[in-house]
Amino acid sequence: MSFQEIPILDLKLALDPETKPKFLEDLRNATINVGFLLLKNYESLGPTQEELEQVKQIALEFFALPDEIKLQCEMINSPHFLGYTRLANEITASHTDWREQIDLATELPAPTSDEPIYRNIEGPNLWPDSKAIPNFRPIIENYIKKMTTLSESFKYLVLESIGLNRSALDGYFKANQQCKMKLIAYPDVSELEGVNSVALNDTPQTNQGCGPHRDSDLITYIYQATPHENSLQVQNFQGKWINVPNIPGHLVVNNGQTMEAITQGVCKATIHRVLISKPGTGTRISVPFFSTIDLDSSKSAIKDIPKEIIKVKDERDAKIKDWAVDIGFQFIPDVNKEPVGYSVFRNRIKSHQDVAKRWYPDILREVLKEYKY
Repeated sequence: MSFQEIPILDLKLALDPETKPKFLEDLRNATINVGFLLLKNYESLGPTQEELEQVKQIALEFFALPDEIKLQCEMINSPHFLGYTRLANEITASHTDWREQIDLATELPAPTSDEPIYRNIEGPNLWPDSKAIPNFRPIIENYIKKMTTLSESFKYLVLESIGLNRSALDGYFKANQQCKMKLIAYPDVSELEGVNSVALNDTPQTNQGCGPHRDSDLITYIYQATPHENSLQVQNFQGKWINVPNIPGHLVVNNGQTMEAITQGVCKATIHRVLISKPGTGTRISVPFFSTIDLDSSKSAIKDIPKEIIKVKDERDAKIKDWAVDIGFQFIPDVNKEPVGYSVFRNRIKSHQDVAKRWYPDILREVLKEYKY
């Protein structure tokens, strides 16, 4: 049988030498056999509950701004795929995602014109007007700082849990590694009445807040800011959809395709989706944070993973059955052949075709040849 629930891990146990072995055992099971977990007691390494509440409130303030203010920082104005995306203007698994969002990241300068094209996935943010929402940038930059610190520590625990030392990922990161995040608003069913898709000719009857997909990054950390239940779901390896509980004080943590690629498939990037919330429940706010690796990384996958860990991975894979779920076409990182930035960049082009049409029309045409809607 595949997993039937999402495991809960207490980070406090990892900080005590007496309880750390049990924590690592539970983390190993979660990262290999589930790909998702809920993390509690992370405040000593990451954001406090007060800081999380600040992020929630600033998200609510941002989405309540007039459209003309939000559109001043619209993503179509950024060659780096950062900025605001209006409601129903993103595509996942061949359908519209019924959400609006703003993509943000560690503040970095734009790459120079002689650098590889995929490096344009990194660059400066498009910040909303500070007169309209003065606390936005300081709150977001503080959150990125705190979550970067947490993610730095947690990735080493993941390595340790699968029998690797801290140096196993040396060379996959650069100084001032850009992490990314989103503020996402998912309207409920009643709030979407009469709303038309910007991206495609479909309707909210798909029930798709965000379609089935795997994340492209290393590890994702999700703050479920509002008390909505039965929205975020993970597909187990027999095709059953498992609800991710929304427990106050817990972050959702999941592996991305990059982590799966560089660990020979040990750390599973699991398919997940978001459903539109029931009428009357109001807008759901979610804040995912994405840790990443150097876009130029094209090193081979880690070779010295212990045999007993590979055996656990093989036993898991033997249980995986084919299932009928459309996750659409996704570029999968292959660090043995090409820089990881190649696939990350093309997945962004696929999802945000209006941005790609403006800035990268030739590459958009190449990407569209890979699949059909």
